[in-house]
Amino acid sequence: MNRRVHQPGGFTSVELLLVLALSALILGGAVVTYGTLVRSQPSASSVVTVPLGLQRMQNFYGSTASTSNVAMAPQYGALSLAEELREQFVTDTLSATAVFCLPRDGVNTWRPSLIPHNPALHEELDTPQKFRAHVVANAGVSAALYRDYRNPLNDSATVPQNASIFVLGYSKWPGYLKVNAIYDIDLVRFTAATEPNGFHASVKRYADTASSLTPSTLSYTGGYEVFFPPSVPNPTSSAQWAADGFAPLFITFERSARLALRETPATIERFKRAAERPFYFIWWPDPAARHLGPVANTFASSDPRQAYNQMAGRTSFMFTTPMFPAL
Repeated sequence: MNRRVHQPGGFTSVELLLVLALSALILGGAVVTYGTLVRSQPSASSVVTVPLGLQRMQNFYGSTASTSNVAMAPQYGALSLAEELREQFVTDTLSATAVFCLPRDGVNTWRPSLIPHNPALHEELDTPQKFRAHVVANAGVSAALYRDYRNPLNDSATVPQNASIFVLGYSKWPGYLKVNAIYDIDLVRFTAATEPNGFHASVKRYADTASSLTPSTLSYTGGYEVFFPPSVPNPTSSAQWAADGFAPLFITFERSARLALRETPATIERFKRAAERPFYFIWWPDPAARHLGPVANTFASSDPRQAYNQMAGRTSFMFTTPMFPAL
């Protein structure tokens, strides 16, 4: 009679050595990864007290403070807010009747819920320049508030560092255009020895409040802000980072049919590329970027890409937005 011999269970010494070796590798990798995160955390979570001043703080956020505590880039908390704002912007523009981008140098002091417009009396608003001329002539807006500007590098004028995006919708008020939302993009450079050197960058949305039943001035509903240090660490002079910046904030592509209207300078013509519907390229500052250092531009002046080629790779927040999305 054959008797079955029972083998005791468990691991062999070779198997135990293999498991221990694998465990050491996994634990070692985890320790290295944790150490890297700990070492990088101070630079990713540094907070800068930015002296925006009473006027900007009141204008941007409705705050009575004069400074703002802002996280320094790269900042992933601000990145999540920027992603939320991106989704809101796409939602706003998808249902819009018109989108007009207006460049400016100072802060935006005009955020109306309604804009006077009588189709029987007023000119058709088919370009941002005509929209600007209309609000100056019919809404009491100062001509100095928004720049009479038509894409970068068409003349020797500096490229505006700030912009306001007007998102218009269907109106139930006869004789008025309805403003569904305004997005303000602002970059403020700080260079003084007593200031934190760098850029305060922000994108803010203004709209009617949920409880608003009548037209009024639009209110701040959300946005994001981040502080970008100079691209040259510890600059000894402003010249070392004078080329830092983030421009253009948008490019306007007009209908190609407007080529029938020959204009000067000739560089204006290169942006008449839209087959039927004019549109924009729009850029927002990216909180995940480390700085706003210069990027080489390699295109010729006859190519429209020369006006925005340096924006490639600088931000993940780039939009292609129709001027008249509802058409």
